Amino acid sequence: MSNFERRMRSLVDTQQKKKISRSAAKSNRPQNLQVVTTLGEYDKALKSANGRIVVVRFHAKWCKACQAVTSSYYRLANGYEDAIFIDVPVTEKNANLHQGLAVPSLPFGHIYHPTGGLVEEMKMSKKFFPKFSRYVTSYIQGECDLKDELSFNSINKEQE
Repeated sequence: MSNFERRMRSLVDTQQKKKISRSAAKSNRPQNLQVVTTLGEYDKALKSANGRIVVVRFHAKWCKACQAVTSSYYRLANGYEDAIFIDVPVTEKNANLHQGLAVPSLPFGHIYHPTGGLVEEMKMSKKFFPKFSRYVTSYIQGECDLKDELSFNSINKEQE
């Protein structure tokens, strides 16, 4: 076998492995994850939450930062099966959806509370994902990391 044949076979094998890994990634998609591409689907998904927390990820298939957090986002969704997770990929047809929801960058996340509506919006890149994950956890578990105003004031007076 010539060197050229070896390289071509290697290239074909690599492409086939990528196809297999992509299909495996799709099969690892959490059960509580919905993919929406239109404003109508987005509204319908939010309205069907039935008192549950909704976590939304805005991303693009071509975005490397988005790809870097996909597995972390899926793990987060698998960890909280009672919440609804929504993926909103950027396409040519729905760029206005992202713009209309004031999504400043990708990847970007929204957290919706059943009684409070949109409660958090933040970057979801690898650097910011741990913070985003903590926020999701706190809303799902019903905890608040904010200090009580009285204890905050007493701490400040002690430091003076």
